[in-house]
Amino acid sequence: MNRLFVVTVITAVITACASSSPPLEKTNSGFLSQQYYDQLTKVKTPDDQIAYRYVSPSFDTSKYKQAIVDPVIAYPKPQPTEQVSMATLETLERELTKLLKDSLSEVLTLTSTPGPDVLRLELAITGINISDKPLEGYQYIPIFLVASESGGREQQVKLFLEGRVTDSVTKEVQAVSTRELTGEDLKNAKSKLEAKQLNQGMEAAAKDWLATFKSLFDK
Repeated sequence: MNRLFVVTVITAVITACASSSPPLEKTNSGFLSQQYYDQLTKVKTPDDQIAYRYVSPSFDTSKYKQAIVDPVIAYPKPQPTEQVSMATLETLERELTKLLKDSLSEVLTLTSTPGPDVLRLELAITGINISDKPLEGYQYIPIFLVASESGGREQQVKLFLEGRVTDSVTKEVQAVSTRELTGEDLKNAKSKLEAKQLNQGMEAAAKDWLATFKSLFDK
């Protein structure tokens, strides 16, 4: 049996290769409250991955003209590892923030001031999974990075995200989502992850976000 290194790390906006990654529903980090995890519905994304979403039936998109995009965070506070450095995590946070802003700005005006017509978007990186073999449920701890040491075999990379959309004044949750991004394979278990190896997955997620925003706001 491979020896597993379990290190506290981060996540969220799904399974492309179930044989090497825990099911997304087993990776809930606590960034969202349980009542919203329970209401998530599986959806297919344009990049052939699976995401989970919930949109409140009371979400009246017609009243919102602007949006605040909070900087993407790691949740909970991350601890760097030999494979995933703090610099890589910080780069991922910055790049995801930019992609989210770029996508939303095509639908709503971005602002930094709360108001009755302003939404707030929050996105968190809640986990990274690097592995080359199936993980049983008991082997995966949500909000943790699990890296399996396996010699020279290629390692698959998954980045887990969770997000929520709230009214900037009332704080009422309007929508939530969870999804995973697939990165480029690492050469082996000793290879270091670089943010650029997740570029394709992040760009695909950005296209999905834009399509979702346009659908919600009839753009």
